[in-house]
Amino acid sequence: MRTSNFNLAAAAALLLIVGTAGSGGCKAKTQGGKAMTKESLDKSPVEIRFLTMPSASADSVDVRLLFMTGSVDDPKGKEGLTALTALMIAEAATKKHTYAELLQLLYPMAASIDVDADREMTVFSGRVHKDHLAAYLPLLYEVLLEPKFAEDDFRRLKDEALNFIRKTLRQADDEMLSKEALDVWIHQGHPYGHLVEGTVTGLEAITIEDVRKHYAKVFTRDRLTVGLAGAVDDALRKRVQEKLAALPLAGAKPVAIPAPSTPKGMAVMIVEKETDSTAIAMGTPVEVKRGQPDFYPLMLAFSCLGEHRQSMGRLFKVLREARGLNYGDYAYIEHFIQDGWTVQPKVNVARSRQEMSVWIRPVQPKHAVLALKLALTQLKAFVEEGLTQEELDRTRGFLLGYTRVLEESSNRRLGYALDDLFYKTPPYLKAAREAFETMTLKQVNEAIKRNISLANLKIVIVTRSGAELKNAILSAEVTPVVYDTPKPDAVLQEDKVILGFDPGIPPEKINVIPVDSLFQ
Repeated sequence: MRTSNFNLAAAAALLLIVGTAGSGGCKAKTQGGKAMTKESLDKSPVEIRFLTMPSASADSVDVRLLFMTGSVDDPKGKEGLTALTALMIAEAATKKHTYAELLQLLYPMAASIDVDADREMTVFSGRVHKDHLAAYLPLLYEVLLEPKFAEDDFRRLKDEALNFIRKTLRQADDEMLSKEALDVWIHQGHPYGHLVEGTVTGLEAITIEDVRKHYAKVFTRDRLTVGLAGAVDDALRKRVQEKLAALPLAGAKPVAIPAPSTPKGMAVMIVEKETDSTAIAMGTPVEVKRGQPDFYPLMLAFSCLGEHRQSMGRLFKVLREARGLNYGDYAYIEHFIQDGWTVQPKVNVARSRQEMSVWIRPVQPKHAVLALKLALTQLKAFVEEGLTQEELDRTRGFLLGYTRVLEESSNRRLGYALDDLFYKTPPYLKAAREAFETMTLKQVNEAIKRNISLANLKIVIVTRSGAELKNAILSAEVTPVVYDTPKPDAVLQEDKVILGFDPGIPPEKINVIPVDSLFQ
């Protein structure tokens, strides 16, 4: 679900506190200085879990109320219900105030109550100066515990969700369209297999009564972990705990998340629409995820291949730097959502199942086949040959610094700590740095070979003339590329070789579909 988020300021060490709603609560014991894991929390009799990160020097408080619910909980035929329900809590009236009145009350505090929903998680978040905390928290409780579910808010938010699919995603944002279409296609027939925002027919079928019932089923105490950071103490935790005890204890059973089915052979979906550019996204499910031995070597390897919004990656150098084809070319070993207008990954979008993906930002249609084949040949070399020692050393140096940038704010550190509970891992970025320090080239390249295969790659291409592009992909004829500016002869000669590369995709595996058929 696309919403704005704050970038929040600094805090300090991690202290995990667990309490039972309505009881006095108790501090969680740690072993060897390690934070309690999600598994140990799940075995505890507590109803609401708390994770606090106090800082004596902080003058603000960060709040993250994380519910283990997302689009996987959408009923069949009413896809989008969880995201819409979350919006009806955070961006609509309460029983005491209209949404406009809530915004007016929050404005003098320079605060907000934001919401983000994904496949398995929905998080309500905010940041407020400690001097305004006494006024802010009652509004937060009111929003979460007393939603009005007014008909006018329901119509507004439902229309916004439908317009996001019909107008923004299908018509205005080819980059996002290619990535979302790939995510849904990879997970076809799986609980992840529809947009978080839903489908057109699913949203149209949802009623206000559906929202009321869903709220009681999935926004419950047993699914909630409360994260607090900054100017927080045990007394604050107890006050929050007492108030949130008003939530229902439990509701619907959690949805099982099976492994996605393995695609059968490389395939291409060409999404045809009126556009002046061509966007490409490709990917396939992977078994590896955070906490597994191969994850950190693959994290480094994919950073070398194409770190998000960075210019050091192989793909960037080949497509943009040498040829000027587009703005950027990036690769990911886990599902990536950009955090607002930053270059950083969003936190609290953790998933039980992951996919690797490559994002080729839009190119001119005349360069589409070259861009596609450049990406595929680079991926082929990446899998077969791995990294060089120079690439390993350079990427290691970059990540040792960059991972510290990712956790500069207390809000992001709090989000990462909540994700650590989900994945049952030690602190993610600290563990990554420790792994990078001693990582060998053999470890990296063997991890690539064990986990990454292009045999079942799925490719989504958004372009204007689908049939023409399909014929060009299948054609054995090598047509020289026409650049807008002169290129060195070495590049032009390499282009001939690249354009002669046959990815081996049979004609029946390249399908052209109209954009309006997506997410319907």
